[in-house]
Amino acid sequence: MKKIFTFCILLLFFSLSLNAQGYISGDLELRNDYYVKDTAIGASGTNHYDDLKSSADSWLTLNYTNNDWGFRTGIRLDMFLNSRFHNPNNDAYTAFGVGRWFIEKDFKKMTLTGGHFYDQFGSGIAFRAYENRFLGIDNAIFGVKAKYQLNDNWFVKGFVGVRKNRLSFYKPIIKGLNIEGYIPIGDKLTLSPGIGVLNRTMDEESMSVVANAINASPLETRFVPKYNTYVFTAYNRLNAGNWTWFIEGAYKTHEAINVALGQAYQDKAGSVIYTSLTYSKKGFGITGQFKRTDNFQFRTSPEDNQTLIKGAINFIPPINRQNSLRLPARYQPASQEIQETALSLDFTYTPIKGKTFNFSFSEIHKNDINLKTYALDNLFRELYLDFEWKISKKLKTLQGFQFVQYNQDFYEGPAALPVDVQVYSPFFELSYKIDNKKSIRAELQYQSAKRDFGQWLYALVEFNIAPKFSVSVSDMWNFKPGPNKSSKNEHYYSVYTSYTQDQHRFFVSYVRQVEGIVCTGGICRLEPAFNGVRAGINTSF
Repeated sequence: MKKIFTFCILLLFFSLSLNAQGYISGDLELRNDYYVKDTAIGASGTNHYDDLKSSADSWLTLNYTNNDWGFRTGIRLDMFLNSRFHNPNNDAYTAFGVGRWFIEKDFKKMTLTGGHFYDQFGSGIAFRAYENRFLGIDNAIFGVKAKYQLNDNWFVKGFVGVRKNRLSFYKPIIKGLNIEGYIPIGDKLTLSPGIGVLNRTMDEESMSVVANAINASPLETRFVPKYNTYVFTAYNRLNAGNWTWFIEGAYKTHEAINVALGQAYQDKAGSVIYTSLTYSKKGFGITGQFKRTDNFQFRTSPEDNQTLIKGAINFIPPINRQNSLRLPARYQPASQEIQETALSLDFTYTPIKGKTFNFSFSEIHKNDINLKTYALDNLFRELYLDFEWKISKKLKTLQGFQFVQYNQDFYEGPAALPVDVQVYSPFFELSYKIDNKKSIRAELQYQSAKRDFGQWLYALVEFNIAPKFSVSVSDMWNFKPGPNKSSKNEHYYSVYTSYTQDQHRFFVSYVRQVEGIVCTGGICRLEPAFNGVRAGINTSF
């Protein structure tokens, strides 16, 4: 730890000494949670509520950039004190150290990077290193990356390193090579093709764990696991006037995977095909998507398969609509690695200025589709429709309806009952601009999920004074619980306020939150019930 602090201080003073030739930037994010025991909603029974009473998570970033030299460097300090940020259902996690550092230099057509870096090939199906703090994800690669600009339209990049694991690293080695380009064909037709290859080499310790598990299986199911796994991807984006077509295919060589938790390893190859087609013009747009995934579990090691985010090297994009309203966002499907056949259609239409219709349809199945029982075998289906109406310069409304059919047992585990949940969610939102700075917004939502939590009402009122102040009050009321939930109805209140001064934003809120699945971009985790106060600071410089 002393070496880490010494390095941080040296880098800080080095950056300050060079400030005359470049500039320094950075940001701070700090969040504190204070826990209030609430047995009525299940916010109890952990050491956070019984003993610790509070937790803190913080990220402090400092970057130095010198454009004249083509030089960039940065460091980020991560702090987790009694945190349940990475795994909300486990005991508290406490650690402090360098969460990221990097040095980057341009040499004419070559850019070299050392340290932690984020990147992806294509849409991320083969490889994606990214951060999503909201879900506790930071899967940066620690190693060396080189990018060479072949000409104005083509580049090649490659890297070697290990994947980050909180403040340490997974041991398997990851290598990748990617070529991408741009081909103009006439005035209205362009191609953006790319190919990539990934290689993961397992370490002895990880191989020993996997081999021992295979040897404990029945003799007829045993096989010899491989140290090296390869992933190949090819993709292209075609733009032709108002049309855009993207397609990507990926293939993974044989490796040991768990097709289901608790089952023995199997020797499987994997593949993914993903495509989207969009047509858009003024006042009209339509997008169709299709995805088929087959045994494409790609982790730092086959043993890292307990959740959809642990040790993940890649990212499989979701097909379904990403809802933001509180009740319509409650039932979201996580992208599946083992098998998933999904399609979606999104449509937007503005017949006259100020009036817009939005429609979405998505459906997800397992790969073994039976046409005779097609209507009953789906894992997820959503129908969504809304109408945005700008009545005047000051007043606008949003009204809509959502229907969801959700296989709760599949997405949340065998303990989640019932198997199939049908959800109906009408909603209404009103925004009124009082003057140039003041505005008020109100939401009203209803949801019926009779075979799960039952019936909900959600109401929110928000008042804003731009650009400094915001306050909101909401209540999510389970006024008629479902048969498999507590017969006692509950209110889930929230009071939130924030104040912004220059680049500094301060916020504090009281939250009483129901247990549920939280998803961002197809990556999901189960958030336990919470009752307490949250406060924090976001600032940049």
